[in-house]
Amino acid sequence: MFKSDQPIYSKKDDILGRSSFAEALGDAILSYKEKDSVVVGLFGEWGSGKTSVINMALEHIDTISENKEYERPVIIKFNPWNFSEQNQLIAQFFRQLSVSLKRVNYAGEIKEAGKKLETYSKFFEPLAFIPSIGRLASLMSKVLKNVGREAKSWGELKEADLDSIKKELNDLLDKQSHKIIIVIDDIDRLNNTEIRQIFQLIKSLGDFRNTIYLLAFDKYVVINALKKVQEGSGFDYLEKVVQVPFEVPLISNKEVEQLLFSQINDLIKDIPDEKWDKTYFGNIYLSGLRHFFRNIRDVTRFINSLKFSFNLVKEDLNVIDFIAISAIQVFIPEIYYGIRDNKDIFSGVFDSKNDAAIKQAKERCDEIIGRTKKLPQEVIKDFLKRLFPKLESIYGDTNYGYDWLDTWRKEGRIASPDNFELFFRLNIQRGEISIREIEEILSRASIRESFCEALLKLKKDKKIISFLDRMEDYTESYIPKENIENIITVLMDIGDMLSEEEEEGYRLIIDTSMRIIRLFYQLSHRFSTYEERFRIFNNAIEKAQRSLFTIVKEISIQGQQHSKYEADKKPKPKEKLTVNASQLEKLEKLALIKIENWAKDSRLFKHRNVVYILYRWKKWGDPNKVAEFVNQMIGNDDGLIDFIASFLSKGESRGLSDYVGRVQWRIDFKGIKDFVDVKIIEPRIRKISSSTKFEELEEKKKIAIKAFLDSYDGKIEEPF
Repeated sequence: MFKSDQPIYSKKDDILGRSSFAEALGDAILSYKEKDSVVVGLFGEWGSGKTSVINMALEHIDTISENKEYERPVIIKFNPWNFSEQNQLIAQFFRQLSVSLKRVNYAGEIKEAGKKLETYSKFFEPLAFIPSIGRLASLMSKVLKNVGREAKSWGELKEADLDSIKKELNDLLDKQSHKIIIVIDDIDRLNNTEIRQIFQLIKSLGDFRNTIYLLAFDKYVVINALKKVQEGSGFDYLEKVVQVPFEVPLISNKEVEQLLFSQINDLIKDIPDEKWDKTYFGNIYLSGLRHFFRNIRDVTRFINSLKFSFNLVKEDLNVIDFIAISAIQVFIPEIYYGIRDNKDIFSGVFDSKNDAAIKQAKERCDEIIGRTKKLPQEVIKDFLKRLFPKLESIYGDTNYGYDWLDTWRKEGRIASPDNFELFFRLNIQRGEISIREIEEILSRASIRESFCEALLKLKKDKKIISFLDRMEDYTESYIPKENIENIITVLMDIGDMLSEEEEEGYRLIIDTSMRIIRLFYQLSHRFSTYEERFRIFNNAIEKAQRSLFTIVKEISIQGQQHSKYEADKKPKPKEKLTVNASQLEKLEKLALIKIENWAKDSRLFKHRNVVYILYRWKKWGDPNKVAEFVNQMIGNDDGLIDFIASFLSKGESRGLSDYVGRVQWRIDFKGIKDFVDVKIIEPRIRKISSSTKFEELEEKKKIAIKAFLDSYDGKIEEPF
């Protein structure tokens, strides 16, 4: 039920698209073939996902090395946090290294090195911190304080000093083919002295042959720690130790937001539409909720709190209000308790004539809001005004009357005095597509079928809009000219299918079809002659089987370049035209053939852009054929309903204080008249509206029928 705030161990669990970075880190480590010890640093703030990146990098290394037993690296993880403040960090490091090397089933040199490390570790057992390492004689007085050593170990200590043992270790490690990868995580959790101790260990004591250190820490925490415990610059010291630095990719606000929305969407998937006001949620989110989420941990913490009681309250309370008050509880609990304990200020409405009560309430509310510095007070005020409209009387210029109370109660709003306390009874105290992926897909454009398959998969994964957006970055020069015809041909063939993404909840500034048209223009104009461009579009249209609107719109746009539909406009300059006038006519005829073929096999009846296509059919072809098709389409009630619904469009209205607009449906009544006599179809539409069949229709078709009749009866003005 709850999501643990723990690192991931496999790229299959990667929700932030970091597996490619982790694999690059793993490849960098595997590519190091020198014998000298090297130190790789992975830098990132606490909570930035360093451990997850390390786990995925090690997974990648393990996968790549799976069938290379002779060269498969030995991976050893050491967590210094486990030994912090035990005065044995260095000794424990070498002891763990010894045990790990003796266990592995590798070459004899590694096992021998493991045994030698056991002796090496004994030099450091009595020491909390080694400022410098000398001969055995200088350490013997401290070594003698320890008991329980084996006689053999004592003998080794007497016969060899630290330097000679290290040389023997290096000789052993130098002979074998396996790299030893030593991972040290959580360095930034240590105290300042221990942080320096770790780096001295790596730089002076543990710089063995054939070893690669992978260190993970917050760079600035470590630099400040080193600055405090030694002379000189912490940054310069760190640079001397870490030869290969990597920065963990930052988590963008968009990725955090996408994760939050996906988690919320999963929670509300069973909530009926009438209980989820998109405009209200948009206002709640943009006015305050968004400011709480800076990283993945914030999302996890919040969703865990929300899940605890969400299913218990979703049937009775306003789920948007519950989400909002839960966020307040998790992130600014001092405000949460102030709200909970002051029902009279936040719920209900004020008597507009009681200025004294309003003044007193403002003083108490100011004190509650002033309890936190985590967000600007103006942000908190705006957020709370959305959640508790009563506060508009204090901080705004609106006064809600008592007639609002019934509405709030019915909607399960926290602003209702009848619902307010329910929100406090059950709560516990408590994100695109990568460059690599884009370029990989574009590389497949040399084979048309492969490129098409990749685009359809992007559509399935809901990444196609992002891809088409980002693809414009590559049209000028990156895409080889020899691949352009394949790309245009594929997009011409499946363009209509990609546009269906808009029906799945995407709100787009530029619709998908226009993204495709822009790509057509940019790519085709990489060719300098009309003849080359005409040939590409002619071939693409001939081969297209699955799309019609994309073809029609592209040729229409090319017609607009020639000002064919707007007599008062001048044609674009010749260099801006895609094809010349005679070539355009040929493309129009080819598109016309496609339209008529779709009409013959009835595919045009159900096309979501049938109206646009009908207008172009009338312009390019025989209007009588268009009329014949429309009469055939509306010959039965289902076809008539589909025809009327195709003239329905969705817009939005926005109040002055709204962040998100409200959906408004409009019907192009004038457009319907361009194709049929509304007096003839009106009785049929009215009969359908009063039949039992009407209630069985999908909502969009009901709206279209109602809008048609309201327009016919003069109840609404024609907006077109």
